[in-house]
Order: sequence, then C-alpha cells, then structure tokens
Amino acid sequence: MSNNILSTLVVGLCVLAIFYIIKRVRNRKYNEPPLVYYKYPIIGHTWEYCADVDKFLSKCRQEYGEIFSIYIYGSVITVVGKELSHEVFNSKDASFSTAFEDKVPVARILGLPLDYLNFAAEITKNVFIEQMHLFLVKTQQSLCRDIDEIIGECDEPKIIQNIRQVLFMIVSRTVTNILVGDKLSHDKDLVNIFMNFSNELYKLLRVPEYLGFIHPWLFQQSLILRFRFGGQEVKKLQKIVIEKIKPNIEERIKQERKCGDDWKPPVDCIQFLLNQPNVDKENIDYVWISGQLLAITFASMSTTVTSINNFLLDYASRPEYWNSLFEEQEKINPNNDKIMNLDQLSKMEKLDSFLKESFRLSGNVFSLIHRIIGPELKFSNGYQLQKGSHVGIYLKNVHHNDENYGPDSNEFDGCRHLGKNSPASKVSRDFLQFGMGRHACPGRNFAINEIKMVTSILIKKYKITTATKSGKRPSNFVISGVAFPNPEPLIFEKRVEI
Repeated sequence: MSNNILSTLVVGLCVLAIFYIIKRVRNRKYNEPPLVYYKYPIIGHTWEYCADVDKFLSKCRQEYGEIFSIYIYGSVITVVGKELSHEVFNSKDASFSTAFEDKVPVARILGLPLDYLNFAAEITKNVFIEQMHLFLVKTQQSLCRDIDEIIGECDEPKIIQNIRQVLFMIVSRTVTNILVGDKLSHDKDLVNIFMNFSNELYKLLRVPEYLGFIHPWLFQQSLILRFRFGGQEVKKLQKIVIEKIKPNIEERIKQERKCGDDWKPPVDCIQFLLNQPNVDKENIDYVWISGQLLAITFASMSTTVTSINNFLLDYASRPEYWNSLFEEQEKINPNNDKIMNLDQLSKMEKLDSFLKESFRLSGNVFSLIHRIIGPELKFSNGYQLQKGSHVGIYLKNVHHNDENYGPDSNEFDGCRHLGKNSPASKVSRDFLQFGMGRHACPGRNFAINEIKMVTSILIKKYKITTATKSGKRPSNFVISGVAFPNPEPLIFEKRVEI
C-alpha cells in the first residue's frame, strides 16, 4: 500500500516537474519580454503579487524596464505601462473580450456567442449613445424620484451603511428602462434581477484561483462546471427575465404586423435586438435576447455604481470643493429645474474635472488584460508576444505619471483637468479609465452623463460627509490589481443654503 502511494507521489512530482520545465522554456522564435526572476516553482510571483501588487510591479519596472512578464496563478502574463499600453489598445491582434471570456465565461453561462461583448458594444452605440437625447427626460425623472424615495429628505443626518447597494437601487430602474422600455421598467421583479445579477454572477464565479497553478484551463473549466451544476440561481434569473419579456415582445410583433409602417416601435434594447437581420420573428430566441440584456447589465451597471461610489467618497472627504461645485450647478441651472439638457451637462466643467480626478486616483492598479489572437503582437521596442499570450496594463503607472500630471500626481486635485480640453469621457494615452483606440468603451459618454445627473442631484440636495473620525478619504481595497470602493458609511444631511 505504501509503495503504491510512494509511486503515485513520484509520478505526480514528475508530471509537475515536466509541466514546470515546459512553462519555463521560452519560445526562442520570438523576442519575448524578460521574465521576472522568481524563487519558487509553480507559485512564481503569486505571493508578492497578492501581497501588494503596486509595490511588486513598481519594483519589477525598476529592475526590468517598460515591459516584462510575471508568473502568477500558473500563467505567464506580460505587463506594460505608460510607454507601451497604447500599442496594445490599438492592435487588432490583441483582444480584451477574448481574455475576459477566458476569466469570466459569461457567454457560456448565458448561452451567448463568444464574441458577445462586440455585439454589446453595437447595442450600446445604437441605443445608449445615438438615442441618448430621447432618454434624458425620463432618466432624470427616474433618478430624482428614486433618490427622493431611497435616500429621502434627510432633515436629520442619515447614516447610510451600504452606499453601494443604495446606488444600485437608484441606477437600476434607469438602466432597466433603456433595456426593456417604459412598461417593463415598472416591474419590480425585473428591476431587482437587473440590479442583483452582477452580484449573483460574481458569487457563482468565486472559484479559487489557485487552480490556475495546475493549469489555467482547469480554472476556466471549474467555472463552467460550477455554473452547470451549481448555477441554478442564475438560470432561474434568466428564466424569469424570459417570462417577463416574452408577452411584451409578442405584443410588439403583433402591433407591428397590425399597423405596418404606421407602427412606432419603442426605443430600447429589446427593439434593437428584434430588428437584427438574423432574428426570426416567427421563432424568437428568448435565451439569446435575455442573455444579451443580462450581459449589458453585467458590463455596465457595476462600473457606473463603482464610479459614483468613488466620487462620493472623494467628495464627502473634501469640503473645500463643496461650494465651488454647488455654485457651478446654480449657475448652469439657476431655476433648479429637475430636467437638464445635454448642453447643460457638458458645461459642468468643474464637476467633470473632479470626476476625472476621482477616476484617475481610485481606479484599478493592474487590469484590462488582453489575449493575443493574431499571429503575434510586435511592440515598437522589438519585443514580441506570440498568439495565445496575455498582456495587461499597469494602470497606476499610467495614471500616477509625473510627466503628464506633475510632481503631485499622487495627490488629489479636483481642478487639475480644468481648461485643458480633457473631459472625463476623452480617452488618451495618459488616461485609460475607458480604454482607448480599438478597445475604447463605446458607452463612456452615456456613462459620464448619467454619473453627472446623479452627482448633480446629490450635490444640490445634500451635505455629504464621511463617518470616519479623521474625515479623510478611506482607501480603496485592491484585490489582484482591481480596486474596490471602501465600504465606509456616508452621512447624508439636507443641504442648508447660507
């Protein structure tokens, strides 16, 4: 018995050793970036990376320069910063959506094509952006109503323990309206599903990353298997979405046939999906439609809420900006109208600068991983990445760059971007909150306007402070390079004009 165990251990160690050697051997046909030295096989740099990703990557840059590769969670990934990140974004051979699906298999979970993110970009462009002017009134009406209902008048100071959940509640109805139209946006079950879908999906995706030590494929397959055998809640949510939208879609098709050219279709994501040339209206694919709606929710709502959450933490801890931002709102909207137009939103330059600074300093440390899908990606400095390689962006190196932001680049300056023709929605080599080039976020203009609508209401209506004794901005949490807003409570109090 003991001999069998010993034999098994020996064979297992041999397999691991062979796998390790294979991993270590670099492809000599390519001039690949240097691999940072590490002591421990299998583990590689994972411990240092998890302990303090910024400190680790900064140290690597000092020793290896502008491009290098690290070995974490069983995979080699190349790191680029301020000098070369734009070459990744502008390359047709690098794909963010493919790398994202490798890590978060949303397509396979929701029954969508693997390139669903590319189609989601088309939906965003054609509905959220091109029809933005049609959504302005009802979006602001919805935001005002929900803020009044959920946060209230706050005649007495009100401590909100979970501001993130409150923001999800405020934003979800607005997004639901654009997804499924006016009638269905009042369905509380549907609103709750879109609001909570991201959280349910993230719960499902909590698979230990140490499985990647054995092989990245095993990590990915474990995600899919977990969904197939344990993802009943997500399946249930998608089934409810289908039950809710099916009668509405059937009625739309009925009205279209009845009225012909006189029919005025709703402007929302459902209608855009129904108008696709490959859609058979005699045999609607409700799994595809519901999956696309949930995928857009997953891709957009969480990032919008995170951005507003970070803004509130920055705003609440910096009273020196309160009067200036409030006065700008008064100047642009002297009658305190609840409905503003796009021109008024574009004139909120101080708010825009404050938002951009919040994005810059509260964003991820290392993310936006791309997979090489072409034959190779060749950088201007001569280094090459072969097909199947992964490359990520050291965002903190880009956003905390003294050359572009001055010697105080690590300090918050809400007026830093004023008068520089550099709005928060503008992508550039030194500001990658929304990506850039071929991979720039198509919905960034809508997102910025929605964030401005929410923050404008909050600035005019409340005095907002932190619950910390020091009153200082609580630091975000960073997990594997991704920054999460600090869950510190915020205090809302009715604004008193002086």
